[in-house]
Amino acid sequence: MADWSGRDYSRISGLQRTVATETLAELVVDGDECVLDIGCGDGFLTREIAERLPGGYIVGVDASPRMVATAGQIGPSASAGPAYVCADARRLPFGSSFDMVVSFNALHWVPQLGDALTGIAEALRPGGRALIQMVCGSARPSIESTAMQVARSQRWERYFTGFGTPFVHPDPDAFSELATASGLHIDSVTVRDREWDFGSREQFSAWCTVGCTAWTDQIAEPERAAFIDDAVSAYEPVAGRPGLFRFMQLRAELHS
Repeated sequence: MADWSGRDYSRISGLQRTVATETLAELVVDGDECVLDIGCGDGFLTREIAERLPGGYIVGVDASPRMVATAGQIGPSASAGPAYVCADARRLPFGSSFDMVVSFNALHWVPQLGDALTGIAEALRPGGRALIQMVCGSARPSIESTAMQVARSQRWERYFTGFGTPFVHPDPDAFSELATASGLHIDSVTVRDREWDFGSREQFSAWCTVGCTAWTDQIAEPERAAFIDDAVSAYEPVAGRPGLFRFMQLRAELHS
């Protein structure tokens, strides 16, 4: 998995924070739960949830050491935490310790999604809840599938020999089947067609520079900007105009 820069992510994460905050507004907690945030990134939303847990606690988990390091630079929110742990969503080190698991805009970066969902089921106490938000599949090519297309082109293929697809965009039915097979019960699954206008090609390119770390980590540093430029150029006809980003968002509520 890519080791994303927490500092860079904080600088360009307006989209992720806006989308996750919308979902967070619908999150109902009593205030005494023990919560696990999978894919916590720089800890922004983990801290937001901590403020709503005066009698509870939250742990943020991310597979990226640099993300966890950035999150940990900001102190805990009183007794609610957060605490941060560098761990793989497929191999969580907790056992059945949590009343709730949340994951916002992270699990599409785990190609072995079934293993991550099994980990969530195992982390929940009996009757525990999960709220998952992630990018899902559609007929429209995603920026990630576009990056894969560019990586396989004649110009770039020498860097990607043996490179596996670093993401998964399941359709909603496939997600539900994986979740059920992993020991979770579906309460609801909804899908929304979303878009975000970065305002310019340059701003979208800056966002892609961070978001495409899984690809650019494979490339000699002097050529990374050229790869991003090729990916952005290939994606513009999909979105319809420079600076526009479109994606399908899956939101699932589940319980153990």
